[in-house]
Amino acid sequence: MQVGNKLEYGRLTALMALLAGCFLMGGASRSDVLSLIILQPLAVVCAAAVLAIPGSVDWRSIRMPMLFLALLAGTIAAQLIPLPPGIWTNLPGHAPFAESAQAAGLAQPWRPISLTPDLTLASLVGLVVPFAILLGFASVPPQRRQSMLLSALLAGTALSALFGLAQVSSGDESPFYLYRITNNGVAVGLFSNRNHEAVLLAMTWPLLAVWASVPHRDPRLRAARRWVAIGFGLFTLPLVLVTGSRAGLALAAIGIIGAGVLWWLDRRSSRERAPEGLARFIPLAVVVAGAGLFGATILLSRAVAITRLTRLDGSGDMRFEATPVLLDMSRDFFPVGAGFGSFDPVFRSYEPLFMLDPEYLNHAHNDLLELIITAGLPGVAILLAFLVWAGKASWTAWRNASPSLETNLARAGSLMILLVLLSSLVDYPLRTPLMMAIVAIACGWLASAGRQVRRPTASSVRPK
Repeated sequence: MQVGNKLEYGRLTALMALLAGCFLMGGASRSDVLSLIILQPLAVVCAAAVLAIPGSVDWRSIRMPMLFLALLAGTIAAQLIPLPPGIWTNLPGHAPFAESAQAAGLAQPWRPISLTPDLTLASLVGLVVPFAILLGFASVPPQRRQSMLLSALLAGTALSALFGLAQVSSGDESPFYLYRITNNGVAVGLFSNRNHEAVLLAMTWPLLAVWASVPHRDPRLRAARRWVAIGFGLFTLPLVLVTGSRAGLALAAIGIIGAGVLWWLDRRSSRERAPEGLARFIPLAVVVAGAGLFGATILLSRAVAITRLTRLDGSGDMRFEATPVLLDMSRDFFPVGAGFGSFDPVFRSYEPLFMLDPEYLNHAHNDLLELIITAGLPGVAILLAFLVWAGKASWTAWRNASPSLETNLARAGSLMILLVLLSSLVDYPLRTPLMMAIVAIACGWLASAGRQVRRPTASSVRPK
């Protein structure tokens, strides 16, 4: 029994080490970030350790997320297969790029679908991080991964929030910015992009609602958890404003509402007694305190997101200006795509003169459009299949009336996936290894809880 426990802790340690590495080194989306030289081999080592340590891997608990990851990897790999010139030059959108060989007086070579094979290969290699996270997730017993992963995500979020606070406190040249290319002057936390930090903060509230509702025999510990959760939630609220993310405001509202619904459903299903006396006014006090922090942040002129929102007219935002160009690119390369990772180089060949500026679009800031441009019909098909699966699994989780940690985690996972998908309509959070790892965990919670709902005897949680 002791040997078995040691093996379980070995796999759990590998999973926690990789997750910690993602928080510390996986907050940027650029393929030339030096920390990836450490993070991606770390993912390989952790995955190998999980497979090498004796013990079972619950593949069924991650069957659907791993299937979508495999389909995505297969699509990327297919874009690297060299094609004969007669086929390649007739691919949609590829013919203009054949002129380079003609200008050099060379015969047309065999080339892959991807116009940037090196960047496409980097995209394929990047999938090792969510693969290793899912593998570690399935190798750890449910009772351990539930509380440990939940606590680890909250600890990582707290660290990111503290980094964000230090960044806005110490100015544009703060040493707490971890990446050279970043949004200086605002809170980006452990990310390089303020929008990605805002997504992480929005996820915090559903996670806190689940953490605060973890069952325990000691009522004092339950009460302490709730107060810590309330304090942490209030602490992160003004940080959303100082990220400068306009989309983050809407995502934060969704996260807070989702947390409230999670809390209410858990109390109703567990038949917890309604608070009495002054405790009845705790929700009102929390709302008042949150509103006070919100207002104080605005009055102190630190609400960058509010300032940017009031100045939004669409005429000076490159993302709005580029939309017609992006639609043209989507049409030109459909249905095969230009290749994963190829957006930046290909966009430069489409970029009109009026958009030439010291700033540039490294991504489309709309991952749906970028997916159509780079992956074509196969990418869209994978996305639609994922949405169908996630929607059905979320419906099952939210309809489940049994109070359990698995159900609450599945519900929180569905909210986390929703927040990332909504953010992807105006940005690209899933391009970062850290967000890939977090979404992989959310998908694991959603998938494994879906199985346990159908077999309730295997998913009961006993209070400590």
